Amino acid sequence: MSLDRRSASRHFPMRAVTMLLSASLAMGLCACANNNDSYSYQQGYGYSASPQTLSQAQLESLVSPIALYPDSLLSLMLLASTYPLEVAEAYNWRMNNSKLSGADLQNALKAQSWNDSVKSLMNFPQAFNMMGNQLQWTQNLGNAYKLQPAQTMQAVQALRKRAVQAGSLKSNPQMSVTTDSSNNVLVSPTNAQVVYVPTYNPTVVYGAWPYPDYPPYPAYNPAWGAMAFGLGFAVGDAFWATPAWSAGTINVNNTGSGIGNRGVIGPSNIQNQQRLLNDWRSNATPQEKQAARADAQRANSTFDRYATPQEQAQANRLNQEARNAYQQDRANPNLYRESAQENAMRQQMRFDENTDRFGGDRFGGGGFRGGFGGGRMGGFRR
Repeated sequence: MSLDRRSASRHFPMRAVTMLLSASLAMGLCACANNNDSYSYQQGYGYSASPQTLSQAQLESLVSPIALYPDSLLSLMLLASTYPLEVAEAYNWRMNNSKLSGADLQNALKAQSWNDSVKSLMNFPQAFNMMGNQLQWTQNLGNAYKLQPAQTMQAVQALRKRAVQAGSLKSNPQMSVTTDSSNNVLVSPTNAQVVYVPTYNPTVVYGAWPYPDYPPYPAYNPAWGAMAFGLGFAVGDAFWATPAWSAGTINVNNTGSGIGNRGVIGPSNIQNQQRLLNDWRSNATPQEKQAARADAQRANSTFDRYATPQEQAQANRLNQEARNAYQQDRANPNLYRESAQENAMRQQMRFDENTDRFGGDRFGGGGFRGGFGGGRMGGFRR
């Protein structure tokens, strides 16, 4: 299989997410971030031949600051965490547009291309600011949800049950606490139109913390104590996602949301891509295969003609990264690593898209500078 320059970011490695997030911070996308990543297991969340998944203790540490949030708000935060670069961009944008509110804010958000989960979270400043201020935690949370969704949801349930036993989580004027037929603890607003975001210290509400090696992740304010509530926020159209606890997934109830066409890629997606590729190889006519080769050649020729030296250098680097990842995937297939590469490639494409939006499109009509992954031939693996 040959990889043209426009598909160079097809296998962009997972470390690109960290590199891009660091670059975003350096450029001021979130100058106020306060990243605390003192836990070694988070540094080691890798995607090697044997992916290092997080243990139950590590997952509970990660979700402890938000496990007691209302179900729909928690769902939005988990979805948004899979777009850490967009969270950083949106946080910076919100800081620079702090006077916008109500209809003016919603109209301004329509012009932004962030995922709907990121946009919806702006209706709940406490939750949104926590993610924007703690980008390393946000990224770690997104990694956990992408590759261990069921275990992440189970960790939330384990903490909720512990809080119920400690007497910290119970129905009150702000939230309703119930259980379903599978004994999952459900948290919802008492008034369906108004949500109260709780503040609490995880070291207090869960009772004695059972994992000394993995204390609650410090994304919360240590001055908080037992559960308390501030002002309520109107829900409006912001709540369109709910957990499917038994399935370990999140249901999206908003047909207009961006989740449908930019959902999180997991191992099952990679398996489906491989199946589609095999089908294409087996069923494509000689004319279709020749047309695909001709399209790639035209893309390369146009890129060579118009690309700047910097873009040429970037393409060469990404192309080499793609070759390395392709060989790794062939020699040692691993669905977790490959799905991480896919999600990282989306981050790269997002970064390039923003460059186009703010730097102009020299090739006209979005022809090329939609990112080096914008015109990729998706699904071409092994």
